[in-house]
Parts: sequence; structure tokens; C-alpha cells
Amino acid sequence: MLKLINMQSTLRVLLFSIMSVMIAACGDTDNTEPPAELVEFEPGLVVEQLWQVNSGDGAGQLYLKLYPFISDNKIVVTDRYGEVTAYALETGKRLWTTELDMPVSGGVGGDETHLVVTGTNGHVVLLDTNGEILWTVDASSEVLTPPQIAADLVVIRSVDGRISALRLKDGSEQWTFKRDVPALSLRGNSMPVITQGYIFAGLDSGRLVTLDLLTGKTVFDIAIATPSGRSELERLVDIDGHSLIDGETLYMASYQGKLISLDVRRGQLNWSRPFSSFSGVELAANTLYSADERDHIWAIDASNGATLWKQDKLQARGITRPVAMGETVLVADFEGYLHWLSPFDGRFLARVQADDAGVLVTPQVHNNIAYVMSRDGELAAYRIKEMPTN
Repeated sequence: MLKLINMQSTLRVLLFSIMSVMIAACGDTDNTEPPAELVEFEPGLVVEQLWQVNSGDGAGQLYLKLYPFISDNKIVVTDRYGEVTAYALETGKRLWTTELDMPVSGGVGGDETHLVVTGTNGHVVLLDTNGEILWTVDASSEVLTPPQIAADLVVIRSVDGRISALRLKDGSEQWTFKRDVPALSLRGNSMPVITQGYIFAGLDSGRLVTLDLLTGKTVFDIAIATPSGRSELERLVDIDGHSLIDGETLYMASYQGKLISLDVRRGQLNWSRPFSSFSGVELAANTLYSADERDHIWAIDASNGATLWKQDKLQARGITRPVAMGETVLVADFEGYLHWLSPFDGRFLARVQADDAGVLVTPQVHNNIAYVMSRDGELAAYRIKEMPTN
């Protein structure tokens, strides 16, 4: 039994980049797809760096998406060793630092009055917005996504298939939902979407479950991705990327599955289309933006799922989820380049290298300023100075 558990854990760590790793016929043959060379283009706008600070050791070479948290004119970040620091959004001035003395795995979550940080050993730590520790409890296993706070509950998603609600006042458990984790899955978890008293969560099995926020009871459960193929790798499905709700419509993408639009009132599909994504979706001006498993960027009509354009010049560059920034679309890549694209046709408008250590975490855009965290802990803020006339 112990051997089976260790094998499953090992596979989860190794399979986060499954599409870039092929099984070679010969042991010394490397079939990894080479990253595309950056193309030249005529810039259509000017990007300005507002400030840059070193916020700690970052994630290093670990596959940890240490998401920052933005609230109340500050951005709060953590490195892999548990150094939690708050900076002023406008200037990058350090406001406070708290040492948690534990390995961190999921970045920072919270709300207007609290912060939550989780560790690789399952620790969940609640802090106030001045960095004072309020309580520490243990989750069932590692937590790879930032916890969320809603209705005086801290909602956490752990790698053993559990979604749990902890009471904000003391960290005690209110309820836990549990599903078995497949033997093969990608390294990571999708962040649940919480709205109007419900939790919408994509699972490692490729299913979407909706839970009552206060009780944890299942409201509906549907398949987004269905395993197919002969080998275990071909049959691997997962939902690890960012999902979102706009009004009463949920948008979600899965690995080796589908991109869907779902009516959350009835639990019925508006439309779906074959699609495979690690990172999930972004919505702006009735257009969905997503990067597929080959790092092709797609713009898709949110009304019907039709393709508007595709940009394939960043193939195999390990790009982040696209995010909207003003009248542009922004992605970062494995060499630390930031790419601004036109939302109308996907052409390149600007490019800046933030840090050659690379960027793993999707840039956070707030008030049309992009906050970018590199693998080695460099945190920088960028804004667009000039927009194209057309």
C-alpha cells in the first residue's frame, strides 16, 4: 500500500509538463519540443517599468505557482521558504515581512482583512493584513492553490482530492468534500470559483462539481473531460487551470478535454468544443483567451465558442495564462519575457524581459498595471505608456 501511494505521489510531481516530455525509443534521444524563436515585429505600444524589488527566493526551480495577493493598495507575496512580504502597489516600498519558517506551496490568498498561506507539509496559516499570525492548522495534505475566504470560511483545495471549509475564527473544520485522485494526473490543482453561496471546482478526474458553500453538499456533478485512447497517458484528463463565472455563466477548460460554457443555474451546457489547456481561461469584452497545451494562444467568442484568431508564434515557450490588460492581452514565458498582444487579431504589440530566470505565475493585473513575479523572486510593476492609434 505504501509503495502505491509513493508511486502516485511521484507521478503527480513528474506529470505537470506531460506534453513536453515524450518517451523516447532510445535512452539518449531527446524528443522534447524546442521552444519557438522569438519573432521580430514593429512595436505598437510602449511599456514602462514602474518599480522592481527582490521579494525573496521565489519558487526557484520548483514547480510552485506562488500567487501574489492584491488588496487595499498593497501586494502580498511569499517565497518557497515562507517569507511573506507586503509591498505598496504604487511604489514597491516594503511595508512588512513575516517569517513563517515553513516551506510554502500555494502562494497567498485572502480578503480585505485576512491573508492565508499554505505549506507543502499541509500547514494553513491565517494572518491579519499587518502580517500578524492569528492561527495555524494542518490540512490533510499539500495545498497548491491559494485558499479563498467567503462567508467566514477559509476554503482550501488539497492534493489528496479534498476540498475543505475551515472556520475563519479558529481554523476548525466545518466540512470536507473528498474525491479519489486518479493514479495519473498533472502537478497542480485548479482554484475553485466561489459565488452566490456555491463552490465550483474542477477535479483531477476531469469532472466539475458544485458544492453548497455552507454545508459542502454536492449540488451537481458533470464530466468536462472524458478519458479516451489506449495508453494511460492518452487517457489522462485533468482540470488544473483558471475558471471563471460571468453573470450566470461558467467558463472552464480542461486538459485533453473541452472548453465549455455552462449555465450555472441549471447545470447545463450552453456550448462546448474540444480543447486542451493547462492554464485555463480569461474573459474580456465577450472574448475568451486561453493558451492550449502547445502554447498557442486562442481568442474565442464567448457566446458560441467560435474561434476568432490563434497566435502560434510562442509555441513550447511555457507561457502563462493570457490576461487582459487594458486593450491588450498579456502573457509571460519561461525566459521571463512579457508579451503584449492585440485582442483584435493576436499580433504582437510589445515585448519586455522581466527576468531571465523565467516567469511561472500568471501576471496579476490591477488598475491596468501588471505585477509580475519571476521564479527567483523578482517582483516588478509595468504599465502601458502609449496605446496604438488603431
